[in-house]
Amino acid sequence: MKRLALAVLLLASLGAARGFNVTGFVGPTSKTGDWDPSVAWGVHALWNIDQMVLLGAGLGYEGETSAYLPVTGRLMVRLPYGRQTMPYVDGDMGVGVRDVLTESFLTWKAGLGIDQRLGDRSSLLVGAGLQSRNRYYTRVGLLLEL
Repeated sequence: MKRLALAVLLLASLGAARGFNVTGFVGPTSKTGDWDPSVAWGVHALWNIDQMVLLGAGLGYEGETSAYLPVTGRLMVRLPYGRQTMPYVDGDMGVGVRDVLTESFLTWKAGLGIDQRLGDRSSLLVGAGLQSRNRYYTRVGLLLEL
């Protein structure tokens, strides 16, 4: 029921919003000082505050030893350098949801990356950074402007 409500909310806001974007990422995550990667992915709906600042929410999957679903808010700020290739900083903060809800926890990510324009309405995003639970991540993804 909650998933249905979230889907309806996203679709309703899609019709009313100008500057709606969708990002999808995939990449490994690993403990700091160790390279034993586990799979991670995420999807976010972002709204343009202006051309350089995007704000939104999304969910994903982190497949470490005890997997969890991060439900997070996301802020992405493109830095004003370059035309086709632009650096950006981003941050996610939210809840890491586990099977047993009492084991859920606060999760966050802070990183930077490169936004490579592929056309008028799409970009390739490559990034890396630190995240909660003493881990780091790398990811590659697409940003689609709808």
